[in-house]
Amino acid sequence: MAKNMVKQVYFNDVKFSKYSTWHRQQHNCLNFSDIDQVSCCNACLEPLFLVETVFYNNQKLIKPHKITKRLAEMAGIPAFILWYHTVGDMMINFHVKKIAPNYPGGYNSEPKRITPDMWLAYLEFKQSEHYPNCSKQQLFLKKLREDHRANRRKAFASILHK
Repeated sequence: MAKNMVKQVYFNDVKFSKYSTWHRQQHNCLNFSDIDQVSCCNACLEPLFLVETVFYNNQKLIKPHKITKRLAEMAGIPAFILWYHTVGDMMINFHVKKIAPNYPGGYNSEPKRITPDMWLAYLEFKQSEHYPNCSKQQLFLKKLREDHRANRRKAFASILHK
């Protein structure tokens, strides 16, 4: 850990970027938060939702998220906390909690356990849902037709067969 660290470190095995380490050495009247995922349209890059990811290692399913929640509310998009559990490089399951725009159950609500396929279906759903409003529909359609893994997916059938 860097010498003269001012900001509290919650987990000992976290590797900080050089910027984060530098920032943490400054006084306590500064703060920043990173966003782990900004899911966006594959064509027009419109933000679709925000995600805070947490590696799940049998710890409590809690994560500070006030800034992510507030940013999502300001942007008018959903936000989630997603704990992911792996064995080696394989995703085993996720625990997901929606934190914006509505917040069912609030901070103490229990996340839902879902499979990687269920999360993938949600990612595809958000892209498909956005498609009618996409400013670059033709670019997305081109990418979809060229990607054989994507164009076989149920979520995109209605786009391909219009």
